[in-house]
Amino acid sequence: MISLYVPGASPVHRAPTGVKLLALAVVALGLSLAPASWWTCLACAALPVAAFALAGLGPRLLLRELRRIWLLLLFLAATQLIFLAPVVAATNTLRVVAVVLLAQCVTRTTPVEGIVETAERLLRPFRRFGARPERVGLAMALTLSAVGQLGEIVRQVRDAQRSRGVRLVPWAWVMPVLVLSLRHADDVGDALEARGLGD
Repeated sequence: MISLYVPGASPVHRAPTGVKLLALAVVALGLSLAPASWWTCLACAALPVAAFALAGLGPRLLLRELRRIWLLLLFLAATQLIFLAPVVAATNTLRVVAVVLLAQCVTRTTPVEGIVETAERLLRPFRRFGARPERVGLAMALTLSAVGQLGEIVRQVRDAQRSRGVRLVPWAWVMPVLVLSLRHADDVGDALEARGLGD
């Protein structure tokens, strides 16, 4: 699995992994329960900006993360605008933006090993009931880093096509991205199986 961790000494970097994961869960729950309004939209936009600033990751990385998911966001917004009021569609879309970016902030400031170890420690008491803490921790790490990894694949494909003079239209790079994503998934599966976690 590709690590997205960015070394640093910010308060977010120094915060315990369990605290960051709990904060992410609480914020995600709070945003999902908040009523659809322009104030909620503002909160959804402000929270990732504040988190990236506090983590010292900078606006450039934040914009890069946004560029990686802009097609998904465009699709979400367009499909919801067909059936929902503009404020509801905007709120739902920005909720997704906020949670995805906050999850990326966690993975950028936390080594994968830290996420796995924290999940193992928290779930260890449930091992007697058949729980597999190491698998849960690994699943959490994979899930949190999935968006960033997919975005990196998209960036590589688009850079390669740009260098060859290929016109940058969605249908020109969807298939290469799909192929590379499936190959990456196979590589991850092989790595997990090699470590005895593939069953």
